[in-house]
Amino acid sequence: MKKIFLTLALAAGAGLIHAQEARTSSLFLQLQERDSLLFDRGFNHCDLSSYDTIIAEDLEFYHDVAGITNGKAAFIASVKNNICGSASKIKRELEPGSLNVYPLFKKGVLYGALQEGMHRFQVLENQQWRRVGIARFTHLWIRENNTWKLKRVVSYDHKAL
Repeated sequence: MKKIFLTLALAAGAGLIHAQEARTSSLFLQLQERDSLLFDRGFNHCDLSSYDTIIAEDLEFYHDVAGITNGKAAFIASVKNNICGSASKIKRELEPGSLNVYPLFKKGVLYGALQEGMHRFQVLENQQWRRVGIARFTHLWIRENNTWKLKRVVSYDHKAL
């Protein structure tokens, strides 16, 4: 047991183990901005052009209710038809304080990050927003040519309120 603890302590000290990013770090703030582009601009305001530069062509989206969506074009079409084309106005909000970011390194070079959190959904009824659900999400962001691309999404634990 002592050997395991010593090995982990040495690895952490050598920078081989990375914990959650500080909420003030450049990486955290960059991915928080990407979350806003993905959801506030794309999902809430139906500005689907915001997806052009942040979503990988080979996106895989796993949803515990709607199933699997493969590819950027299919994802954008799904948002366009099911969110933006819905008779009801739907809004997504990040649950305050729930966003976490974990960097991914290969030989000391940052190549990606996991972003996880919780979000709540509201629907507009009679000029009032009513909270209707909450869920968890995990996003895999990959750095391609100094640009963060959303590569994999797992959206799960959807609960109605």
